[in-house]
Amino acid sequence: MSRPKSKNVSIVAASSNYLGELNALFNSIDYWEIDTDVVLLSYKLPEDYLKRIQEVFDFNIKIIQAPEGEQIRMTAIERFRVACEEGKNYEAILLLDADIYFTANVDLYFDVASKGFIITSHNGMIIGFGKSYQRDYNVDLGVPDYPYVKVHSTVPIWLSPKDLDWFKALYDSREMDNFDDLMYLNVLGIKMGKNKRMLSLQAFQSTNIHHWSMKLETGLIRKGDLVLTGVEGENLSVHGKFSMEAYYKDLMKVMDGYLKDEGFTEKRHREKVLKSREIMLEEFMKYTYLCKLDLRDFIHIEWLEKKLKPLE
Repeated sequence: MSRPKSKNVSIVAASSNYLGELNALFNSIDYWEIDTDVVLLSYKLPEDYLKRIQEVFDFNIKIIQAPEGEQIRMTAIERFRVACEEGKNYEAILLLDADIYFTANVDLYFDVASKGFIITSHNGMIIGFGKSYQRDYNVDLGVPDYPYVKVHSTVPIWLSPKDLDWFKALYDSREMDNFDDLMYLNVLGIKMGKNKRMLSLQAFQSTNIHHWSMKLETGLIRKGDLVLTGVEGENLSVHGKFSMEAYYKDLMKVMDGYLKDEGFTEKRHREKVLKSREIMLEEFMKYTYLCKLDLRDFIHIEWLEKKLKPLE
């Protein structure tokens, strides 16, 4: 089927153990009618799945087979190369992880990026990029310590083609000691002046890093059909490996420690945290199973399918 080319592109890399999450991502793009082409860097994804996604969705999906090699390097690192090569043909580029799904239309953020701004997601902390960071990444920030208020996660990041030199610089340095794409992107962004045109979204709007989408003040809530942040703001996306029961359970292990350490001892505190976790899982199951492409056509995840029955 011939589809019109979008002015926007989303870059995502995925391996077969992320099939459930990838399906949620694609269905959420379709559900919210997000104006984007997708370039998928595929590391051993099933051929029947790759064929179906190009048939059923109304947006273009270009599949690039990842090189053979160590899985993380061939996906997490190679996606920066793919973004540079493919993104130059678009007005705005979005870098994603496979384990993200959208809870709102994000066309506005593509539009802002196309004007030359960078949109990142804050990771909920301030880091002083001192001498050790600068030495590890061979970057001189001009001061012995650089406290950075825009510390951001690796994804999601929206940017325009003129800022792809940022991704290229990271990719070209991938062999350095102590390589960390998150920290290096931050340090390199400061050095290259990218932070001067950067808007940093709050972590609980777009990612569950450090469990911000579960904490008492910022955890997800429902208002009618809307999924909102705990401060009743727009939630854009959720990040997490929700196909894994161990991941799902571990979220509460971490949060129980948080509740204890912070002195939140009342029953209602834990119930609110649990509710946020359930909203994330329910939304994940909706996009994974109940939209255009049902994951059960390809694989079965027993614990999820048991939880799915009341939602159908």
